[in-house]
Amino acid sequence: MKYVLDHTGKPYAKLFEDISAIPRGSFQEEKIADFVCSFAKDLGLSYTRDEANNIVVRKPATPGYEDHEVVMLQGHMDMIWNKRPGSTFDFETEGIKLMVTDDGYLMAEETTCGSDDGVAVAYMLAILQDKTLAHPELECVFTTAEEPGLYGVQKFDCSQLKARKYVSMDGNLEGTSLLVAAGGANGRVTKRFQRQPQNAAQLTIRVHGLTGAHIQFQERQLANAIKTAARILYYIHKEVPFRLISLDGGSQTTIPVDCTANIALAAGDLEKAKAIAQQVIGEVKFEHKESDPNMLLTFSDEPQAAPAIPEEITERIITLLHLLPCGLIDTSLVFPGLPISSCTIETIETREDAITWFYRPASAITSKLMDMDECSRVLANLFDVEYEVENYFYGHNVDAGTPFYNVFDEVWFEQNGEHIRPIGAHYGNEIGFFLRNMPWLDMILLVATHYQAHTPDEKLDLASFDRCYRCLVEILRRV
Repeated sequence: MKYVLDHTGKPYAKLFEDISAIPRGSFQEEKIADFVCSFAKDLGLSYTRDEANNIVVRKPATPGYEDHEVVMLQGHMDMIWNKRPGSTFDFETEGIKLMVTDDGYLMAEETTCGSDDGVAVAYMLAILQDKTLAHPELECVFTTAEEPGLYGVQKFDCSQLKARKYVSMDGNLEGTSLLVAAGGANGRVTKRFQRQPQNAAQLTIRVHGLTGAHIQFQERQLANAIKTAARILYYIHKEVPFRLISLDGGSQTTIPVDCTANIALAAGDLEKAKAIAQQVIGEVKFEHKESDPNMLLTFSDEPQAAPAIPEEITERIITLLHLLPCGLIDTSLVFPGLPISSCTIETIETREDAITWFYRPASAITSKLMDMDECSRVLANLFDVEYEVENYFYGHNVDAGTPFYNVFDEVWFEQNGEHIRPIGAHYGNEIGFFLRNMPWLDMILLVATHYQAHTPDEKLDLASFDRCYRCLVEILRRV
């Protein structure tokens, strides 16, 4: 493979490039798990691997640290596979093609670069192999399927761990420690049907060009392409009879930027339907003129429609999609502007016999999350669709100023001249799982700065990559 980073004195940099050559999408972590286990075996370190490919690698304390409390380092192995429109890149067979920008960032040529959470994996591997470091006994925990909704860690057995201190390395901004994060319900909404032949024209409506972002950024109040398409269909249906053929779009953990609907309708109604769609998109563009200035609406039509979903089911689907809350619900009174609760339709897919969408109520307040989940269930029942929660994950609320936090703050200030900033964030995080099962843990979040996670514009600040590793090594020396 072709290396692009300077590895001099930076073993973590080489290791990041090594793991970037290994396909490691969510639920497809077998190869990266094999790599980590082989890495540990070659170093003579003990490890465990469970059925979900979660791995714990243990490194003994260095001389003089035998009586210190055990420290857990933790991050996830999977990454979001997302690429630019038109790219032929194959994530399942090709390694990520990394490049360094002129302003000091690491990116990939056409895809996500995997800084989320490849930084954590590289850091842990580097610490495991470095025999010059001073540290207590370490438990390096590599988890799986975090990105779609913390699926892998749900199968992890915390009873095997001895740690009393915990360094999470899944975030996006250096010099911060995460005190508040959201939990969520990973919901799947499904309606089954039998298609019917149509003697009608087919209209394709595509909403695209939206800004998009990780679902944590609900305070930006970005437009959602799936909700926008559903709104268009709802208002067309009020005036023009049609049947839904398909509705597809979105990307998991990302506010959708593209959605395409196909409908069957009378040829004489094509222009009226287009006019209604243009009116609705104009309203949405005005509502989001600051957040989504490049929103587009395009059409195509054909004289003969494909078999379509029955009329009654079409109406239920469109009305429910239009009614379901989506976007920011409320914000924090402690961290101004921080989303506390939100709902997101992330993906929608139409198959031959069913339409299904991924719906995620989220909140940092567990009671609020469970009530939002119950409201979703009630709406689904009213519209006679299936609503199944694949799993729940829970947020966390912790205090600044703990002994471990103070060590972190002390080291960061000495190295960088700034104190650690406590923050909150609106994303799911494995911290909540570990603190729920190991409430005695003293936790910090230590991450290198990266931007635009889960998009092809993802980029890792290489100077931050260096700074945060130096900080981590010194923290381990002092505890």
